[in-house]
Amino acid sequence: MTPTKQSPPCVYFCNFPHLRTTCSRGPCFDVLCAQRQHLKCESSERSSSLYTARAAGGKPVCCLPTVGPRDPVRQCLPCCPLPSPQLPVPGSRLCLYEDGSELTADRFCSIPDGAELVLLTTGQTWQGCVLVTPEGRREASGTGVFQKPHAGLIQAARQLLSDERAPLRQKLLADLLHTVSENIAAETRAEDPPWFEGLEARFRNKSGYLRYSCESRIRSYLREVTSCASLVGGEAQEEYQRIVGAMCRKLQEARYHGSYFDRGAKAGGRLCTPEGWFSCQGPFDVDDCASRHSINPYSNRESRVLFSTWNLDHIIEKRRTVVPTLAAAVRGAQGREVDWEYFYGLLFTSENLKLVHIACHKKTTHHRRCDPSRLYRARAAPRRKRPARKRP
Repeated sequence: MTPTKQSPPCVYFCNFPHLRTTCSRGPCFDVLCAQRQHLKCESSERSSSLYTARAAGGKPVCCLPTVGPRDPVRQCLPCCPLPSPQLPVPGSRLCLYEDGSELTADRFCSIPDGAELVLLTTGQTWQGCVLVTPEGRREASGTGVFQKPHAGLIQAARQLLSDERAPLRQKLLADLLHTVSENIAAETRAEDPPWFEGLEARFRNKSGYLRYSCESRIRSYLREVTSCASLVGGEAQEEYQRIVGAMCRKLQEARYHGSYFDRGAKAGGRLCTPEGWFSCQGPFDVDDCASRHSINPYSNRESRVLFSTWNLDHIIEKRRTVVPTLAAAVRGAQGREVDWEYFYGLLFTSENLKLVHIACHKKTTHHRRCDPSRLYRARAAPRRKRPARKRP
């Protein structure tokens, strides 16, 4: 019986040596489905010809596919009743999950074990989850055919969410809606108006706003450094203010390192991929993030807001260590020149900054110290005067 509504493609995992040896007439499946749900067939350990069909996240619901006229008698697992609805075979096709290419009888016998297949009914299509570039390279698309979700799917998920009361299902539906609402490729306000909700009209593109967001963080660090001039007094305070002025000028030249959050910046100047994905760099005392936190604030408004909770964490702490050490170096200079560019790198650049998810932001004392050998510039060796030549 042909379903009145088009059911989603069923994904099968092809690890069936018995299937390939007995299927002389090509891939012909007569799969019994439970209420035409999205099913996955997996190889059974008990027999090469017995496969358990499972609904996504559910219990076993049906038995083996039949291949050819002399196949074993249909058997069902003892724990599951035989469902009645049947997937229509006339017009159905098999294709590779990876690239969507359709399988012929000859090609079916050559596919490797573990290959993922998609069974399509009449009217269904599958473009695959791998992109083939004009140069012939095969690259993972990341989102596959779900890059542009159907409006009906979004509407159905929203309706389910509005009626759902179970917290776990609410979270799953909310995560689904969050994913399908992503519009990563869009850049301007006209292309993605919801992303700009709550922002001033002067922000016309996503990169511009995120650049401004990063600049604001760096400016706040500069204000902290400026406010600590009271830590030194007298002539030392004048020198401290001179150093802060030099730092300010260098920040202006670097545009306050706003490129860190700008996906359009050069590779060495940004902390994200060209698509706008940021990865947590882990707590200050480890090399990487064990939880593999990542986010793309360019995708939708919610991700933009959540990204504001990520921190640029100073490995050597700004308030506890770097600024007090700078003030002490100015007070104890005794004619030496403070290497303010060393402190600049610690305060404002990725030399001492790690982008971290809020869960990876440890607020305990870091117990890291500035390098005492870099507080002052090396004194230039005095030039020895050459003796004047005597004229003959």
